[in-house]
This record gives sequence, C-alpha cells and structure tokens, in this order.
Amino acid sequence: MPRVVISGYYGFHNNGDEAMLYAILSALGRRVPRLEAVVLSRDPAYTAEAFGVESIPRHDLNRIWRALQGADLLISGGGGLLQDVTGPKSILYYLGIVQMARMLGKPVFFYGQGIGPVRTALGKGLIRLVVNSVNMITVRDVESKRELERLGVTAPPVYVTADPALGLSEDMVRPERGGEILRGLGLGAAPLAGISVRPWKNFEEYKRVLAVVADRLVDRGWQVLFVPMHYPADVEVCRQVAGHMQNPACVFADRVDFRELLSVVANLDLAIGMRLHFLIFSAMAGVPLVGVSYDPKVDRFLKLVGMPPAHDVGGLRAEPLWRAVEASINGREQIRPKILARVAGLRREALVSAELAGALLEKKP
Repeated sequence: MPRVVISGYYGFHNNGDEAMLYAILSALGRRVPRLEAVVLSRDPAYTAEAFGVESIPRHDLNRIWRALQGADLLISGGGGLLQDVTGPKSILYYLGIVQMARMLGKPVFFYGQGIGPVRTALGKGLIRLVVNSVNMITVRDVESKRELERLGVTAPPVYVTADPALGLSEDMVRPERGGEILRGLGLGAAPLAGISVRPWKNFEEYKRVLAVVADRLVDRGWQVLFVPMHYPADVEVCRQVAGHMQNPACVFADRVDFRELLSVVANLDLAIGMRLHFLIFSAMAGVPLVGVSYDPKVDRFLKLVGMPPAHDVGGLRAEPLWRAVEASINGREQIRPKILARVAGLRREALVSAELAGALLEKKP
C-alpha cells in the first residue's frame, strides 16, 4: 500500500492547521486508494484519534527516520512553514525533515505552502540549498511562487494552487449545528460579527482599536463574538480585547474542533480577522471580510477573494477600520455571491495539489 509521511504544524490545536490536515488526508485518500499516512505531530495521541492515522512525535528524530525509511513520499505542508519572522526554528525544522527524506532517497512534495517572509541570510541560504532538491511544489498563491524565485529556487516545478483548507467539501459546514452552539452561548437573532485575534509580538494598541470598533457594532444593534482559532493561545488575547470594551461581548472559549468552528463561522454576518484560517472559514460561508494583517498571507488571501487590503496590525487605527467595517456591512448582499464564486474556483485549485501528489506517488509524469 502507498505510504506517506506528512510534516506540518500539526498537533498544536490550531484549528486552521487541523483543517488543512483533514483536507489533505481527504483529498489524497480519494486520489490514492488504500493510502497509509504517518503524521508528525506535537500531540500524536490526539492526531491519531482525531484523524484516524498513525502519528508520531514531531521531534523524535529516530522514529521519524524509521517512518521515512518505510515511506514512498514525504509531504511537507500545508501552510506557512518556510518563514523566519517568528525566528529561525521553523525553517530549520521543516527543511531538516526534508533533508532527512532526501538522504534516504525519498521523493518530497511541498503541498499548498505559503512562502515567506524570509529575512535572514541563513533562512535564504537554506531554502536555496534544500528546496532545490525536492521533486515538486504547490503553493497557495502566486506571491509564494515569486518568493521562491527570489530565493533562488529554480529546479523543481512549482504550481500555484490554493490553501489546502479550501479543498474541504461544502457538506463539512453545518450552519444548524453552529446555530445550536450560538444559542447555548446566549446569542440571539441580531446580526452577528465574529472577531478573531491572535497575540502578536508586544503589540497592545491593536487590542484597544478592535475594542472601539466592536463597541460601535454593539451600539448599532450587533452582537460581537470573539473566535479563538488557536487554543489556548488566542483565548487570552480575545478576552483582553473584550475587556477593553464598554459593551458586553461573548468570547467563544470552549475548545472545539475545526468542524464545529466552521459551523459557528457559517452563522456570522461579518468577519474581522487576524488569523488567516478564520478568514478562509468565513469566506467559505460567504461572509464579508475585514482583515487585520500581521503577515503577508492575510493580504494575499483577501486579494484572492476580491476583498479590500487588510489593515496593518502595527498601525491599526479605529476610524479607517470602522470605515472598512461599514463598507462591508453596507455591501453584504453584493459581497456574498462574489466571495462564494471566488471560493468555488479556489476549491478546485486546492484539489489540484492532491492530484499532483498522487501522480508523484504513482511515479507518473
């Protein structure tokens, strides 16, 4: 039976990354019958139970080596693995796994990755050295392909597809289940705005700005729900923003899996988000988006779905952000079909990654 090892940011209880893993496993399973997968995870017991796969600790190099020895392919991805904004460890780790596979003569496929930012000489040199040795690459946006070109990656074929999570089937979204969860939180029939924030460096002002905008929404008859994507890291910062507000708001502090989170997001009337996959989940439901960018990947996705550029987290101001919120509210009826049409195209593109990985696994041209 075909056997793959999958390396990514898995087992950290980040719902965006867990959604990508599910989407990759589902798409590959349809493309390659009887596929066996071994997932490198920070929480192997959780990953094995949640996804029905074999899972091993992501830092147990002996077990990873043995898993790669028995594999037909290493899949690296999806997501923004090759960046050094948060430090050099990400590039060192993920390219280290790639290098182990290449030492064993195993083919390597980059699956729906977002590339950059890469700012250090070490990061740039490692990417140029190691990534040129892989067999095939798919990236989630054209800017990532250009970034690889700037970094000197010229050997493997590079295809622009889409974020793997966009390949989730539409029946994964169950608005009725999300409605039950929201009623359990005491939220009623008034328009609902979801806000997703994350901690970022030592920045504090963005929290106060988001609180001002959230208060204005409540003053105009809206309900505000803070939606953590990464547990527990995002819960505290969501509570901090809510604590700056003058009006009451709800923090969805329960730990749920990405399926339930998708279903909650499907009930939103407006999404204001820092987290990329919160914006992706919202777009999949046709929800108007307002982005707050801490990373180019947020701006890149908003461009893909035809929404205005994000507001930079470092210089966030209440008035420009509020104008963007008002524009999204006033244009909801026009925005929804536009986003859904863009997402339908991106869903098809996301599934191309599985087709290409399957062809490589089968050693077809």
